[in-house]
Amino acid sequence: MVVATEKSRLLWVCTDAMPPNVAQAVDGRWDVQDCAWATPISHHLYQAHVAVICPPASGRLDVQVLAALLDEVDRSGAVAVVLLPPDLPANNLIARRRGQYVLTPADVPAAELAARIAAAEALQPAIQNLRADVETVRGLAPGNPMEDFDEEMRLAARLQRDFLPQSLPEIGPITFASLYRPASWVSGDMFDVFRLDENHIGFYVADVVGHGLPAALLTIFVKKSLQTKRILGNSYEIVPPAITLALLNDDICRQGLTSCQFCTAWYGIIDVRNLRMQWGRGGHPPALLMTPGQAPQRLDGIGPLLGVFPGETFQGREIALSPGQKLVVFSDGAEEAVGGVSGQDGSALAAACENLLDLPPREMALHLTARIDERRAADGRCDDATVLIVDAGK
Repeated sequence: MVVATEKSRLLWVCTDAMPPNVAQAVDGRWDVQDCAWATPISHHLYQAHVAVICPPASGRLDVQVLAALLDEVDRSGAVAVVLLPPDLPANNLIARRRGQYVLTPADVPAAELAARIAAAEALQPAIQNLRADVETVRGLAPGNPMEDFDEEMRLAARLQRDFLPQSLPEIGPITFASLYRPASWVSGDMFDVFRLDENHIGFYVADVVGHGLPAALLTIFVKKSLQTKRILGNSYEIVPPAITLALLNDDICRQGLTSCQFCTAWYGIIDVRNLRMQWGRGGHPPALLMTPGQAPQRLDGIGPLLGVFPGETFQGREIALSPGQKLVVFSDGAEEAVGGVSGQDGSALAAACENLLDLPPREMALHLTARIDERRAADGRCDDATVLIVDAGK
């Protein structure tokens, strides 16, 4: 990635060496400065006009990192030239995204790339003027727009909570409890628990990347699009979790969303007659199977982020639960909320749960909620946090 200031400074952010076409495009005009890939760039962008973003050539495109960088560009008022793999599908969510960037293949000729960088630089003053006009209009708006916005967010939060289960069903020995703490009024997290028939119960936790209204809107789409059963004449078929996630992934991709939204999910089904559980995972933290006196078992599975590439496959896995065990399914923010590091393997959450395993699931959730609220009050920073506790009975 490259960032150029009014003095024509260019910041190259990538783990790889600068490709020859980029080196030729910037030679002689830009003052080049290096920066590591996947690091925050906002403090550079506020002093810059142009960002040239080039993901590392090795490995698969890390959509999540690139999306975070583009979000920083949007907030800064800078303009970006984004070098994408030439074979990136046209319906990929990055290619569909709209914002303050010019998308171009990474192997574009040097002369053409130089022209695109210059065009991006020329757009920057217009964007700054538009931002100034918006701020002027806001200052002239009658009434108190912040109060109106606050009330609308309250209503949105109430509506989103209406889509959450109002009570958690019990079937056979299986009981549930939940913890749901949005980072702000609305959340990018969603969970649900539902009977599939007399012997099977399904449950999931989903996490849309990002916060606020855009993420909250996609959680509602996830809930309404999840395909859990197929009607076959006078009968039905319970859809295995791996197939459910594949169908959901294709549904999100089909929407052609332009805001680069994607999500993760962990979905399980329990047969209460024998406590056999099937599950599938799409880019989500592994669930924790907690057994008193034993180290937690992480229920992983191969599966990518949902909504990035259509036609993806997901690994279906199965395990036998035992009485006395508890399953903890959680969103990425829950690990950070109890003192861990977001994106890690749930070690902090597992440690927080170990001393609570003798409690009923509802009391266990209340203890975790108190711990999270205490940390948030002290720290002030937070992400959406959701935990679903599944008790296999005694």
